Amino acid sequence: MSILLVALLVLLYSFQSAFANQYARHYPGEKTYSSQIYSVFYGVIVSLATLVLAGFRFAPGLPTVILGVINGAVLVTYNAMLIRASSIGSYAITMIFNLSGGILIPMFWSMIHDGEMLTVWQYLAIAVMLVAFVFLNMEDKKTETKVSAKFLVACLILGLANGIYGSLLDTQKSVMKGAESAEMIIMTFFSSAVFAFLLLLVQAGKKALPGFRQTKKSTLFVILASVSAASAVNILMYALGLINVAVLYSMDNGGVLIVSVLWSAVILKEKLNRNKVIGLILAIAAVFALSIL
Repeated sequence: MSILLVALLVLLYSFQSAFANQYARHYPGEKTYSSQIYSVFYGVIVSLATLVLAGFRFAPGLPTVILGVINGAVLVTYNAMLIRASSIGSYAITMIFNLSGGILIPMFWSMIHDGEMLTVWQYLAIAVMLVAFVFLNMEDKKTETKVSAKFLVACLILGLANGIYGSLLDTQKSVMKGAESAEMIIMTFFSSAVFAFLLLLVQAGKKALPGFRQTKKSTLFVILASVSAASAVNILMYALGLINVAVLYSMDNGGVLIVSVLWSAVILKEKLNRNKVIGLILAIAAVFALSIL
């Protein structure tokens, strides 16, 4: 059952990533603001979809409201730092910080806050997964890599934001003893939409509102991406009650990366170099090990 949930998560998050990429390509307005516009639509649609899935039941307690609003701010920070780091430095290094933070911070938080310890073999499998991330994102030697202080700070904040986002979802699950999962999702994503809109107003000024005009294709892709995300995060909240947070995020992040590499090789006909082949083998081995240990 747990393995099927993880497989479904990987599939849904892969769909979300693909649809979000298509939205960015078809967004008709000024590209500078496309990510903020996307974040607003994304937050609102995920919130509404979750409200529908919950049967329009919405009665959050104070802890859920506080954690949700904080997580909304973290989610906006994550999106901003992902764009910032990718634009001023190596995308490969950006993704290593991003994925590693999404695994290590929830793992350490669950150890400190919840007292959850893994087996030696599980720690080893997670270590192999982290090494796989490095190989899968390793750039060609001919490629120049820009590493500045601003870039490293953006990468560090990105990794922290990704890890804190996952940790707060798990914390709410623990504090509320599994209750109000839908409310936590709604508070997180609706808050992120509000914060993204305010950020857009500061950055774009009078150009903010015209930026929300969409084409049929961009509208379709943002809806598909958001529905995929809504389905994924609702399954994720359920899975957090069944699987250790570090193991779950390791398998999820690793699985999405494996699918993206295979997609680029099979569908986009991109050649896999030696590093990517090694990384792919290590990632598959780590996911397999975590699924049976």
